[in-house]
Amino acid sequence: MFKNSYFKKYMTTLLFFYCFFMYDHTISAHEGHDHSHEAVITIGKKTVVHLQSIIATYQEVYHHLVKKDLHGITDLAQKLTDAARQAMQTESKGAGHHMMQHIFAGAEDLEKVQSIQDAQKAFASTSNALLPFFTSWPNQLKRNGLKICQCKHDGQCWLQPQNCSSACPYSADQAKMCSDIEEIK
Repeated sequence: MFKNSYFKKYMTTLLFFYCFFMYDHTISAHEGHDHSHEAVITIGKKTVVHLQSIIATYQEVYHHLVKKDLHGITDLAQKLTDAARQAMQTESKGAGHHMMQHIFAGAEDLEKVQSIQDAQKAFASTSNALLPFFTSWPNQLKRNGLKICQCKHDGQCWLQPQNCSSACPYSADQAKMCSDIEEIK
């Protein structure tokens, strides 16, 4: 009887520790876990505030590009650069840090633009850095009031507010807006 009771306690304890460590691993895989070998991009809680700033500024740049208006783009690019720099400090490694590095590079390119085409290229670079995060976590689209759109003509994608009608920031002429846009689910 003593050996059976000891065995039950041992197995229960072993099972408890196994479940505890497996549960802990599952939680860390969703936030702040190093995903350098996986396709999922995650960020830590400290980076969320910087991501919010990046998204808000990104949306302002989007609206300027839809209007083909370069006025104020440089100031917005500086805000993007600052937010991405701060995010790189809170995301010290992994896929989240890598994403912020690309956002930072796109924002720096946006600061130097001389034409709408240059701004569109820099915006595309920033979009390409952000999109994998939102495709990994579609619930973040809803949480941030965003949708992913794609121009069927040139294949470019971007984020835009859910409550706005789709407008392509990459069209060459304001008078000739792209009408072949689909929302990516």
